[in-house]
Order: sequence, then structure tokens, then C-alpha cells
Amino acid sequence: MHLVRGGAQRLALLLVALVVAVCVFLTLTSCGNSGGTGSNVEGPPRDTTPVVLQVSQPGVLVVADDNAVLDYSNAADGYICVMSHLQGIVVKVLVDVAGVQYQYTINTPGTFITIPLSEGNNTYSVGVWQNVFDDQYSAVFAQDIDVILDDGFMPFLYPSQFVNFTAGDASTNLSRDLATGSITDVDAINNIYRWVCENIDYDVEKATTVASGYLPNNTNTINAGEGICFDYAVLTVSMLRAQRVPAKLVIGFAGQAYHAWIEVYSVETGAVMSYTFNGNMWVLMDPTFDAAAGGTMDLAQIIGDGNNYQPMFYY
Repeated sequence: MHLVRGGAQRLALLLVALVVAVCVFLTLTSCGNSGGTGSNVEGPPRDTTPVVLQVSQPGVLVVADDNAVLDYSNAADGYICVMSHLQGIVVKVLVDVAGVQYQYTINTPGTFITIPLSEGNNTYSVGVWQNVFDDQYSAVFAQDIDVILDDGFMPFLYPSQFVNFTAGDASTNLSRDLATGSITDVDAINNIYRWVCENIDYDVEKATTVASGYLPNNTNTINAGEGICFDYAVLTVSMLRAQRVPAKLVIGFAGQAYHAWIEVYSVETGAVMSYTFNGNMWVLMDPTFDAAAGGTMDLAQIIGDGNNYQPMFYY
């Protein structure tokens, strides 16, 4: 799966949809911040030391040949790993689960990519395919994996190919700095989310020129101070996961525009801008739209009950 499925045209549509949504909203409501500032709970500060869960390939459950390796030993922890041995040949991994097909590209032979098992307890049909001509691929091997997760949140705490963050990188260090002084997870979510919305600008040129297969780099996004919806979502999710907050990267449609946003879970209650955490549900948040609004409006009225959003893939 590529964020830019449909290429620059869809990204241009996203920009148009974003601008229209903001403009329409501003004509319908006053420009007042909701005032949400976290949990407002008193107590000792939470531990803000970043935690990056380490993926591994122990080789206990493996399918392999001379061309590729699939290690699904850690499926119960919410992820699998795939590596290609094929030099100079594009290799794709197709993961079909409950009728939804996820697609990953292996760009670096000899290095494992991490794929989250983001559809929960299910049967995942994993196929590894090699390019043979133009857009034609042939199967290397396939494996069905019956997954029962030890913890349903785990796929949304580990790093993966799409949500790529490492110990000591710019995003994990920034997560620590932003969360410092937080009492609860909601406080940490508030500080991280607000920083992204207030410090990352929408990159119009990138939206119209980004190539298919693009994957965000958090360090580049932070240093540039700008990005597209994919960058906003991945950076926010990476920092939240580094602070032990379950967070999903979601890709689908917002209205008619192909788009990326996030869902966040907290067992604690509180408010972050116009979003309310009640302690027992995933909360849909859209850092791209919030950044465009400049913190001046209640995005909950645009997001509403989520019907304007059509999720297709979770990472």
C-alpha cells in the first residue's frame, strides 16, 4: 500500500479538501480554542524516558528459501518480519486479512522490515512476491498465520516500516522533552500533539510532487518543520509510542481526499484541544487539519462521529 495511491492528484485533492474544510468551518463558527490542556490532575510527574520496543527475529517460526525469509515467531506480540536476499529486484509483501490487503515494498535486501499485525486476532495470509517484468510479479512463497495477540495494543506500540522510530533519534528525544512535566498520559498526548500542530507546516510543493512509495522520515520532518499528512501522522504516532501511548497510523479517505490521520488510546481521562479521552476508547485525531486551523477552531465538529473518515489501513 502506498500513501500516494493515485499519485499527486490525490495529494492535491487532500490539500484542496483541507483548505475547503477549514474555510467552511470558519464561516460557521467562532474562532475560539476549546481550551483543553490535558488531564488537570495533580501528582508526581510521569516517567518520560522514551521506550522503543525492540523487534527481533528469533527464527522459531520461519518460512524461507534462497530468495526471502519470513519470521513470524513474534506474531503474538503483534508483528512479523520479512527479509529479501534478492539484489536489484523489487520484492513486495502482500498481507491479506479479512479481505483487506496490505502491501509493503522491501527496498533494502538483507535487512528485515517489520510489519504490524494491525487487524488484531485473525488469520493473516502473507505472500512474498518478486518482480519479474514491468509490473508483473511471481510468488516466492506464502504462509497463513493464525494470530492471537497477547495484548491488543502491542501492534500500535512497536516501530514498523511505516512508523519508523529508534532509540535516541530526533523523534524519541523530542517526545521526552515535550512530555517532561506531564502528570498523566493525557498530559503527554496534549504536549506532543500541540507541538506537532504548532510547529509543522503543510508542504504544498511536496504534496504535489511526492513519489509513490514515499515513507516519512521523522528527523527530516522535524528539521524541515514541514510535511504532508503522512509526515504529520507518522511523527505524532512515533512520539506517542515512544511515550508508551498506543497510537495508530490510519490511512484512508477524508471526504474525497486520500489522507492519513491517527487514533490514540489512553486509559486516563482528559481533554486535548477539542478531543476528549474517556479512558476506554480510541480517539480519532487529525494533526494535519488541526495544524491548518492553527489551534483556532474546534476540529471535533469537522471530525464529528468519524463518518467523514473512511479508514482503509491501520499501521
